[in-house]
Amino acid sequence: MAVPFGKYELLRKIASGGMGQIFLAREHGTGFERLVVLKLILPHLAEDDEFLTMFLEEAGLVARLTHPNLITILDLTEIEGRHCLAMEYVQGDDVRRLDKFSRAHGKPLPVGLILRIIADAAAGLDYAHQARDAQGRPLRLVHRDVSPQNILVGFDGGVKVIDFGVAKAATSSQNTATGVLKGKYPYMSPEQANGLTIDARSDLFALGVVMWELLTGKRLFKGESDLMTLRLVKDCQVPRPSQLNPRLPPGLDDILLKALAPTPEARYRDCGAFRLALEDYALNLRLPSSSAHLSAYLRDVYAERIATEADPAKLDQLAEDADLDSRSNSSLSGVPGAPRSAVSRVAGRSPQGAVPGTRSRQAEQAAQPAREKTRGTAALDARPAEQRRIPWVPVVVAGAGLLIAGAAMGFLRTPEATPPAQPPPQVAVAQPAANTRPAPQEAPRQPPAVRVKLPVITEPPGAKVSVNGTELGEPTPTSLDLPPDAAPVSVTVALNGYEPVTQQVSAKDDALRLELKRVSGKTGGSATKKTGGNLGIKTGR
Repeated sequence: MAVPFGKYELLRKIASGGMGQIFLAREHGTGFERLVVLKLILPHLAEDDEFLTMFLEEAGLVARLTHPNLITILDLTEIEGRHCLAMEYVQGDDVRRLDKFSRAHGKPLPVGLILRIIADAAAGLDYAHQARDAQGRPLRLVHRDVSPQNILVGFDGGVKVIDFGVAKAATSSQNTATGVLKGKYPYMSPEQANGLTIDARSDLFALGVVMWELLTGKRLFKGESDLMTLRLVKDCQVPRPSQLNPRLPPGLDDILLKALAPTPEARYRDCGAFRLALEDYALNLRLPSSSAHLSAYLRDVYAERIATEADPAKLDQLAEDADLDSRSNSSLSGVPGAPRSAVSRVAGRSPQGAVPGTRSRQAEQAAQPAREKTRGTAALDARPAEQRRIPWVPVVVAGAGLLIAGAAMGFLRTPEATPPAQPPPQVAVAQPAANTRPAPQEAPRQPPAVRVKLPVITEPPGAKVSVNGTELGEPTPTSLDLPPDAAPVSVTVALNGYEPVTQQVSAKDDALRLELKRVSGKTGGSATKKTGGNLGIKTGR
């Protein structure tokens, strides 16, 4: 069931991340319709003035970029209080899913097609790196989050780089902040992992990591923890891909290892030079590597999915999507009018985090009417269109509410099932089994006061942690024991020889991961003043 949302209809949830929810949507224009991808920014992020300003500025910059290998930004607007980014729809898959799907079906990507994907992604990145503003000044855009999930491959053979959500322009006021780590750890360059100034060659390195993993089927930098992954990136020990995949053609190792050099100076001068090296290699070895070859391969591997998606009726799956309706409350952030108590938990929270004890009174009241329904979606279908804009909130929350009500009623019935005047041996015989069994089964479902363990991790470890001015007993790595609905607290980490860092955190956060900066010269500068949003480390998707 399509859900009206301004000039769009939300059809299907595509993904969710730390910044927003992504939907396949249908845009209604003047005499035309088209499919778009709609990204809804999470409400709690939209309330952060610094984030919102940065997002709007950078989205405006990226919207000026027009290249076949970059996703096109169609609209940047605000609908019903929600900031939205509309992008072109690409029927295909991201590189991470493509690689897993093809290997699972015994048809891994041929070397020539890997070269096509990486070369086209390099072309899009090079165009963005060379972009200039209206006055002809270089923008010096850096993607900062090049990864397999951010490279789309269309069934038509087109390759597009997406999600410049953490890109930074050289002219941005945030650019001078130190200690910032943004992006996914396994795809960072060594200089990015060290918190140093980065340029376009950092994106080149990340693209090289993607290529190395596609050629070998292994992960290059993936430790048991985030800190271990960062250490692996900083050490930058890169095995020759032919050691893991002896079937690779000769000469490819040298091209790739140059892109993965530990220092920017030892790499290709830019993504354009890397692309040219890949194109020349494929041409010299006469590898099938055109977009037509890539399209033919994808249409073979994805034949069943392509046939299914050819039916327009298959696009409208939002109200029927079990993952959306019952298992993942993160989808609520994409629903206009959803209660803030439900929406605020979506940023990086797992479905297990949506426990009954964390709901607010507002969400409980929203769930009350739905408890009288046996099938929420059937009842919602009869509503007018304007009322169907918040279809899933009472249904999803009511599911947890029924568990609470069932457990409570089980405990209330237990005393009645055991009258004091009746001898104990007669209890099991006199009362129906249905009245005696629920108590032990439902007892674990009572909504206790669930507290959240928030990890606090620093690089290097051993820092002292203070919460609202009170020092904790254990050094990092440690964890904070926070009530789920408590107000944000001020956390300060301090280590001899390093600048202290203070940041606001709450139970809604995944973890607090900080890389401390060594004291050099003056201390207590701007880096320690602006810690609220600039020193947090964004975790991977």
